[in-house]
Amino acid sequence: MKLISAATILALLSLTEAEKTRNLKSKSSKSSKSWSYPKTKSCKDKSSTSATSEADTEYASLKAGSLIDTGDNICAGSKVELPNIPCMVQEIIDEIEMKNVNPNLTVNPNFALGTPEQAGGNVTLGYIGSLDVDSTPILRPYSEEGMCPVNVHWHAGTEHLSQGEYDYDGKGPGVLVEMDDEYRKLAMDGKEIRQGLRCHHYDETDIKFTKEYDWKYCVDMHVGETYEVHWPHSNMGDCGTSNQYQYPFYDGVFCNFNNPKQTDPEKNFQGDLSKAKIGVQAQIFTIVNDEDYYYPNLIDGMIVGGEYGKEMTKYTGSTTGDSRSNEICSQYTGITWQVDRKCHLISASSFDKMCQDMLSQKDDMSSDVYAHGAREIVADHLTADNQYHRKV
Repeated sequence: MKLISAATILALLSLTEAEKTRNLKSKSSKSSKSWSYPKTKSCKDKSSTSATSEADTEYASLKAGSLIDTGDNICAGSKVELPNIPCMVQEIIDEIEMKNVNPNLTVNPNFALGTPEQAGGNVTLGYIGSLDVDSTPILRPYSEEGMCPVNVHWHAGTEHLSQGEYDYDGKGPGVLVEMDDEYRKLAMDGKEIRQGLRCHHYDETDIKFTKEYDWKYCVDMHVGETYEVHWPHSNMGDCGTSNQYQYPFYDGVFCNFNNPKQTDPEKNFQGDLSKAKIGVQAQIFTIVNDEDYYYPNLIDGMIVGGEYGKEMTKYTGSTTGDSRSNEICSQYTGITWQVDRKCHLISASSFDKMCQDMLSQKDDMSSDVYAHGAREIVADHLTADNQYHRKV
């Protein structure tokens, strides 16, 4: 499939002028971290039983009882392949190894989509990134832009930074483990995952943060821990059908980009991205064992109401995950991020219900019912300068 041009990626975004606010420098992260628990199993240890084995015990029965059709999944294999690349040109990388990082670094000009901005970054109120971009984020709710959620997944800890809400001083039940070279190798082999930042809610004297939940559908999750949930959205998804939710999420995002199985000419983009829109909702939670914080429909998207989804930062960035860093960048760029700046409490049963809903989808989503690794906080020089901060 042909690479997407720089010109077409700009059409993914609404051309609304972003509000510019004062620059707030983010705290730099010099080392990667993970967290260990007294009794835990590796999510992705390929030398042992599958990470989703616990969920798989329920999977067959859920599928058998599902009312969803079992016809052809027209989105399967729709992912547009864009490999990770160095964030900066090699000459700059060589220079960094000998000197302190320069905030005015030149990013690699070879991004297939033409725009180098990355996610997740600092979303603290007032922060503005240092990378000058022409992109502008989608400011309206995605549902008003003809977009639908095509997947839901989450990361261990946060991939964004909101000072005072989820940051380097957050806390939780695990024990901090610095990621040395050997630990990093395990992470690259898929045997460990990188832990992101945490919220401040955890209280070891309060039973709702410490009493473990009897998980039925989610795998390797922990009460008291922080997770960042992502809902990728696209107007190229097969919205409103049994093919809407997909694993990997790229299949959902690009489902109707150039799909010979899509016979509806109004849905098939025929390889033309001039009217395409891609975005992600991100919301951060600390899990509690308390039914007062139950929400039954997490699969549908970000919670909006009361303090949930009220204080938002919107900007353009990239896909995330711990295969990317401030040295290795994603080429899936120019994506709108709409991020809740607050950390919220959510019941463990809410997550387990979401996992149950995921396992009953037409596509097999069992590889998304556990936490994925978190990318380190993106450096200022790789973060777009188009943050839009507002209260809904």
